[in-house]
Amino acid sequence: MLQGFVQIALILVILVAIAPLIGRYMARVFMDQTTGLDAIARPIERLIFAGSGISGNRSMTGTQYISAVLISNLVMGILAFLIFMAQGSLPLNPTGLSAPSWDLALHTAISFVTNTDQQHYSGETTYTYFSQAGALGFLMFTSAATGIAVAIAFVRGLTGQAIGNFYRDLVLSITRILLPISLVGAIALLIYFAGV
Repeated sequence: MLQGFVQIALILVILVAIAPLIGRYMARVFMDQTTGLDAIARPIERLIFAGSGISGNRSMTGTQYISAVLISNLVMGILAFLIFMAQGSLPLNPTGLSAPSWDLALHTAISFVTNTDQQHYSGETTYTYFSQAGALGFLMFTSAATGIAVAIAFVRGLTGQAIGNFYRDLVLSITRILLPISLVGAIALLIYFAGV
């Protein structure tokens, strides 16, 4: 029991220590101020916008922003559902798994699009590696990035600023916040487990 309280206290101390740093960094990212990752992230972001044909510079109205959020999440959910239903004929299926039931695939897709991540299945016995990486891993990033983008738009709205562009906010959330945190976390875990 004491160990549980120590772990909770340690996590709270770490959060209190890093929240101002990450908060200032996120504010700089979404206020278009320079950051240390500009040289790496800007070319990637330009490539994403050029490849998708979406202009990230045009500000949206509130209705356009909400529509963009809903439409993009609908498209991502349908894509994930289709991947699940076709996983039997897709690559990275060494155990020859077939498609799950349609309701399980739909529940999983909706769950990961909404970032609730409910798992009513048993890991590698239900979804292939391709489904896990191409659909679930993708949705873990994009659903978190969607939440960040909507929160940023909400803050902009409260402060009387233009709401911004959802697609730009989504891309910035991934390239400037989620990927760097994931890389640092992965390296920390590698170092930790290499020493164990």
